[in-house]
Amino acid sequence: MMQCNLWTTGRILVLFFIGLLCACYYIFVVELCILTVEVLEAKVTFLVIFHLLYLLCLWSYLRTVMTPPAVPPAKFRLSEADKQLYLSDERLEVLQEILDRMAKDLPIYTREISYCEKCQALKPDRCHHCPICDICVLKLDHHCVFLNNCVGFSNYKFFLQCIMYALLLCLFSCAVSLYCSILFWTHRVPDTNSKIPIIGMFVVTALFSLFLLLFAIAHFNLAIENVTDREYSDDIEINPYDLGCSKNLRQVFGNEKRYWFLPIFSGLGDGYSFPMGDAAEDIEKNAESPPLGRPIIAGIGSLGENVCEFIDHFLQPLDLRFPSYLRDSGHLIHALNNFHWKQGEYK
Repeated sequence: MMQCNLWTTGRILVLFFIGLLCACYYIFVVELCILTVEVLEAKVTFLVIFHLLYLLCLWSYLRTVMTPPAVPPAKFRLSEADKQLYLSDERLEVLQEILDRMAKDLPIYTREISYCEKCQALKPDRCHHCPICDICVLKLDHHCVFLNNCVGFSNYKFFLQCIMYALLLCLFSCAVSLYCSILFWTHRVPDTNSKIPIIGMFVVTALFSLFLLLFAIAHFNLAIENVTDREYSDDIEINPYDLGCSKNLRQVFGNEKRYWFLPIFSGLGDGYSFPMGDAAEDIEKNAESPPLGRPIIAGIGSLGENVCEFIDHFLQPLDLRFPSYLRDSGHLIHALNNFHWKQGEYK
């Protein structure tokens, strides 16, 4: 029952956000640009920038919503013969023997073999079962009720792009609507029926900008560490998938720069086998690691430090670095490090 309610709620929220985008489009294009802005050059500039950001935001949002989650390939599922063998003798020892035999030929590098009873398949590294979609999802990040879809290997790039383009769209709309609101308040343009919707758009986009900014900081921090939200929620101590900021981002966005800003899949890998960083050796050497369960792969660096590193990555070609007084600021770093959304439970 709860699964059905969440699925229905997700569909309603998707329709709500599409309706919100349509309302934003009408207010900005018609009420603001056509009916309020009088200078032709400003009107054209606003329309060009808005349409570019709007199309990229809508495109990435639809790709995130409509891209089906990637599931483990057939080689991870039990064969009919193995299913019959297990059903004829449901002892755990029999199942463990079957799984051990299968795992020898599969790219599973964790200490413990993980099996999904519902899907009757081995779960690859970083794969989890989503109770809402009722499937195992490769590199599951989280199930987003606002998208009515799982965010994972197949659409993680689109998800990050959607956040960024939505943030830029909100910031731009907020700035332009604030400019027009000031024109109304200073009586530089006559009061019209467009005044209330423009001021309303300013308030809404300002609130969304703040929310999306925090959301972008949190999720891009995970991306530059090569950690999913599911893994971060598990309070991991060692991250074997951390390849460094640049390589981690390329795992999501790919090596071809022409596709970095377009909602076109360009990520690296197959979703069930992943290159390991230097920290993977620490897991093998750690004799005190718990023998059961999937590996503890946490200990992600501080969020504040990662934000600084992320900015440094883009400032490097200009021979600039993030200001040291902000990098060392306990207030900024402490606030960022303690910011986190707790996601739902997954199997």
